[in-house]
Amino acid sequence: MFQSAPAFLTGPAIALPATTALALLLAIHPSLAAPCVLSAKAESVRVERALDGDTAALADGRTLRLAGILAPKAPLGTREADWPLADAAATTLRALVAGRPLVLRPALASPDRHGRIVGYLAPEGAADPAGLSAELLARGVARAAADRAGRDCRATLLAAEDGARRASLGLWTNTYYEVRDAADGDAFAGSVGRFEIAEGRVASVRTVNGRLYVNFGRRWRDALALVLSEAAAKRLGGAEALGLSPGARLRVRGMIERRLGPTIAVTEAAQIEKLGLASAR
Repeated sequence: MFQSAPAFLTGPAIALPATTALALLLAIHPSLAAPCVLSAKAESVRVERALDGDTAALADGRTLRLAGILAPKAPLGTREADWPLADAAATTLRALVAGRPLVLRPALASPDRHGRIVGYLAPEGAADPAGLSAELLARGVARAAADRAGRDCRATLLAAEDGARRASLGLWTNTYYEVRDAADGDAFAGSVGRFEIAEGRVASVRTVNGRLYVNFGRRWRDALALVLSEAAAKRLGGAEALGLSPGARLRVRGMIERRLGPTIAVTEAAQIEKLGLASAR
């Protein structure tokens, strides 16, 4: 189901000095220099240690979950020690926080269900408060979560991930994390409960009992489908605002559920990216 990726442990995704990967991204895309506008008050913090690739213990006893990203975790039935992708992500985060004065900006007003702060860490004086979240994406050791916590830094996070994916850095060399073909339902065999990214052309868009269904195959049971509740569709502006029309090429992401076929429930606009005529896969 997956292959090992030695380059992930030794390649440029880890070897680059702190902030270099993100600096290169911003040099290529200067318009992304400071797209984040975070209203939360900045707080100077010290990280005691990285717990994994996207979670850290602060010196004051609090636990921080980096906003807007998902670092590799060992699949069910696999020990962390036997899953080099998880270890490499944690190693990268340790290197980025070691001995550095950092600034925390919470992304959510309240802790998550595990009692962790969810927010952004950045070096003091950094131009972009997305900081380490964007840096980890640019190095290819995390994927953009496209969740509520990442709303204010959506542009930076997706651009950082896209740069790493195009350069085949880090986890993007591993088939376990590859972008799936949304039209191929078999590509999601074993994916239930997993976060996946997929690309495809919309075959049909339908509303049934208030729910919006976006199908990527003629036979919707044999391909990926997006599902938006009536409330979510209204909050996000509807199909037109999201670019959901037959023939549109999209990149989508989220947790895979299985109804009569593989589905992703859409609750955030960032879960849907409009693509050009050619796929970026």
